[in-house]
Amino acid sequence: MRKIVTAVSAAALSLSMLATAVPALAVTGYDSAYAGESAFVNISPGQTLNFQVFFANTGTTTWSRGTGTQVDLAACLSDKVTCNAVEAANASWNSGWLSSTRYASTVQTTTAPGALGTFSYNIAAPANVVAGTYRFNGDLVLSSTGERIHPEGYYQDATVGGGAGAATLTTCTDSTSGLGCSGTSAGGDTVVLGGTGFVCTPAFPAVSFGGTNAAVSSCGSTSVTTTSPAHATGSVTITLTNSGSAASNGLTYTYVDLTPPTFTAAAVAADIVTVTYSEPVCRSAASAPADWNVQNVASGGVNTVTFDTTPQCTSATDFSNAVTTGQLFLTTSMPPGAFVEVDLLTFGSATRNSHIHDQAGNTIKAPQAQTATATAAPTTAPTMSSASGAVGSTTVVINFSQPVYCTGLTFGEFKLDDNNASTVDPTFSAFGSDACGATRQAVDSSFSLTTSTALPAATTYTLTFTPLGSNEIRNIYNVSLANNPATATVSFTTGAADFTPPTMIDARMANNLATTDFNDAGDSFTVTFSEKMNGATTGQINIQDQDGTTGVITCGGNATCVWDTNVVVLTVTLTATVNPTAGTTPGMQIPFNITALTVITDVAGNPPNVLGSSDRLVDFE
Repeated sequence: MRKIVTAVSAAALSLSMLATAVPALAVTGYDSAYAGESAFVNISPGQTLNFQVFFANTGTTTWSRGTGTQVDLAACLSDKVTCNAVEAANASWNSGWLSSTRYASTVQTTTAPGALGTFSYNIAAPANVVAGTYRFNGDLVLSSTGERIHPEGYYQDATVGGGAGAATLTTCTDSTSGLGCSGTSAGGDTVVLGGTGFVCTPAFPAVSFGGTNAAVSSCGSTSVTTTSPAHATGSVTITLTNSGSAASNGLTYTYVDLTPPTFTAAAVAADIVTVTYSEPVCRSAASAPADWNVQNVASGGVNTVTFDTTPQCTSATDFSNAVTTGQLFLTTSMPPGAFVEVDLLTFGSATRNSHIHDQAGNTIKAPQAQTATATAAPTTAPTMSSASGAVGSTTVVINFSQPVYCTGLTFGEFKLDDNNASTVDPTFSAFGSDACGATRQAVDSSFSLTTSTALPAATTYTLTFTPLGSNEIRNIYNVSLANNPATATVSFTTGAADFTPPTMIDARMANNLATTDFNDAGDSFTVTFSEKMNGATTGQINIQDQDGTTGVITCGGNATCVWDTNVVVLTVTLTATVNPTAGTTPGMQIPFNITALTVITDVAGNPPNVLGSSDRLVDFE
């Protein structure tokens, strides 16, 4: 009774039965003969496994599921006499049984005389199950009456803690990515695990990627092939667990972003083309206009691209100015209604353009083309709508009627005048950290300028912008100089100084790499502030985890600190370890609290109110 069979002789059946005296034909018209079963199993607490047993219909009545002739596999007690009853220790193993005392009916809808009936049911080991062997006794009964039709003393065993022992993992190879024990965050990679002690029967081992089970496609004593599940970028631990045994040692598998960005859409307005990408990208230092062809399909003429505003990556790790849209400036305007094709060309690869890439370094797919119908240029020019400056501050904030971008702009084009000939007016000495300058194309409806001296109290200033030569503020949708005023003027009166400190409104982990602590190069977190900050990339951030371990992050030292384009979100990425200054092992754990910041302030110089912040706990949400 311990092996699966598909057909048996009467002699073979008699040898497989445990009972020495077997009554026959207990119910008129019904009879059965045991014909095989699935193997005994080793099972772990919380695990669900399947049993199957096969009986031949040796009577004269067809077994029809859902009718009065339905035959069930009933649970029996260990005395092999009392059926339609379950052992007390087995009751909690019920996993979708027909009832509390019936395992299953036939898988087949009908089982004619001479045919085999399959009875399949699941058992689920309770989480708190005690180690040992649990026997599931049964016999076939007529469903309507519970009478046994041919008592045979069937049973199958499930053993807890009796497996072959824990396996040992030694190697991990992602054959899809070719990156060793590393693959795409999208999942679906073929991963081959090597080691010793792999047990493939009665079931393949379970393979876990950071707690998510993977599909196992093949198994041998020293090699298992599995498919990686999808997971966020970062590192997870792979374990392999033989049925009924403890988990193996762990190997580190790193999920990386291997999906290249794509060029997804284009819009044309006169002499500017807005291109859209599938994810934030920036471009290398190489010239980008030659990466594009823009043509009027009807005329066939190719329009030269003079500039691509997709920002240049400041470094291999700094994507704080990455964008999902960019603008291509054309030498001449496309006529309204023209059907335009925008082509992204290949560069450096038959299938990619190496100039444009995402944060993971994946270069954009190419060649690609998008089409659009050209529209007319907007006729409304951007204007300075307002300006402001606080008493004692050296910052003047300028607001515009619509988003603007700047090309060749200098702070010398802006003048402050209090209309008092006896006073010396402040001059501008720099753009604020969020402003556009000679080489930066900002897309924003405001930016700030820094004055050479502090602003006095209760003084009304006239702020004037006068383009110099080719320097101008331009409408983001239109590069035609005809739509930009020659001068722009706005007035403001210096108001009270800003003494309100910013707060942290969101803190969360961005990447957690080789280990579960916060101590590996590449580990990073983000902090979102309640207002625009000073953009400092130096200073210190003090942190403390839940068991009291404290540490110091130094921007520009053991970490890089970069801001988004609005100077509100700070991304902190470790370049070296965080050496704990106090506390317990095993070092800085996640989650941890931000306890202090230095140098990092708002634009008025106010340091953050750490204790008054709504979120200063860095965790995964």
